[in-house]
Amino acid sequence: MTRDTERPLRESNLKLRLALRAAHIGIWDWTVGTGEMDYSPKARAICGFPPDGTVTFAMVQAITHPEDYPTTSALARRALDPQIRERTPYEYRIVRADTGEVRWIVAHGEAIFATVEGKQKALRYIGTIQDITERKATEQALRDGELRQRLAIDAAGLAIWELDVATDQVSHSAELNRLFGLAPDERPTLADYASFYLPGERERVHEAGRKALAEGRTRFESEFRIRWKDGTLHWLQMRAEVLFGADGQPSRVIGVVADIDGRKRQEEQQILFLRELNHRVKNTLSVVQSIATQTFRNGGADKEALVVFRERLYALAKANEVLLNHEWRAFGLRELVGQIVEPYRGLPQRIVIEGEDVSLPSRMNVPLALVLHELCTNAAKYGSLASEKGRVDIRWTRSEKGVDLTWTESGGEKVVTPLGAGFGTRLISEILAVELGTVEFEPHPDGVRCRIHINM
Repeated sequence: MTRDTERPLRESNLKLRLALRAAHIGIWDWTVGTGEMDYSPKARAICGFPPDGTVTFAMVQAITHPEDYPTTSALARRALDPQIRERTPYEYRIVRADTGEVRWIVAHGEAIFATVEGKQKALRYIGTIQDITERKATEQALRDGELRQRLAIDAAGLAIWELDVATDQVSHSAELNRLFGLAPDERPTLADYASFYLPGERERVHEAGRKALAEGRTRFESEFRIRWKDGTLHWLQMRAEVLFGADGQPSRVIGVVADIDGRKRQEEQQILFLRELNHRVKNTLSVVQSIATQTFRNGGADKEALVVFRERLYALAKANEVLLNHEWRAFGLRELVGQIVEPYRGLPQRIVIEGEDVSLPSRMNVPLALVLHELCTNAAKYGSLASEKGRVDIRWTRSEKGVDLTWTESGGEKVVTPLGAGFGTRLISEILAVELGTVEFEPHPDGVRCRIHINM
């Protein structure tokens, strides 16, 4: 062989070695007749063999994981069989000879055959090995994640769906069919699913998606009602995400649908119960007011005290109404303040309300309503609202431990505010403050300044 013909061969071998090195691939060569094994330095490192010395078939057999050895030996027999000449790569585990660590490898091999005594016989078996432990770990993690996701979806009774925006093709599943009252093997179209929506429901779902995209969001959700073929109504909840194509336009929508019919029916029953409870509370307050009027009509009590008593009952009723509007859950501070002070605002409005709409626990409703009512009536009789030019500023801000609300009267005439030991003052500072947090009064000639800290 001349130098000119040797040069391309050397370059080809160099490129092969570089590629094998970059891919962390080792080479092995098994002489079948003698059992002698020739392992490259990289192949030795993968298996944990010493860098020098002989590698025998017994050593290779010893590091093969016992559970995988039957498979690898069967594949090797097929590769050495001249009638089969198997070349399929196979993955298996080894137990490193030096550390005992279990690693995953992939082996590629091909036997070299020759005619011996008139028969085809495998003389050598040459191949490569590569450590794929990290890849196998990633694959296992993905399988575990998919399993957890599938278990969670099954436990929650969710149905996964996907919509191709361009073709209006929607994926179907037995679970999705079940939620729409269909047989598991039916293959409904998007139009078929849409036909189950009650009037206006489909438009509401679409509006939720359009609003999300307009706000720069890709995820949206919506609750809607459908009517099955048997005429029964059902509530479903959908959560979806919009995926975009290379052109920047929506290409697919993937989401889940859940059956929330039981929850919605329970909520409806709860609302009915709360409305009935509110009706009974209002009736009870009316009865209390009537009893007080009947009891003290013949001079049994100061007429002014009776008026104050009625006003406090009114404040309780308004607080109860706010709770009802929020189904006896957390309520908005702005709404409660507005409800209580509305009768005192006048035209032009002399009470300024400023603060973000903080959500407060329902237990704060009644005590806060009564505090605000006492401050309003005091301001109307003796403070800034007793003057035509007076005003009240109600402002609040969030703090680390709750909400700080300040009531400030200004512009009133120089009147003396009776905030000594009156019942209203004691009601606020001694009784209601226990429920709220702290209440501090600061009397001024033109009105009261009150600071209320609401514990959250």
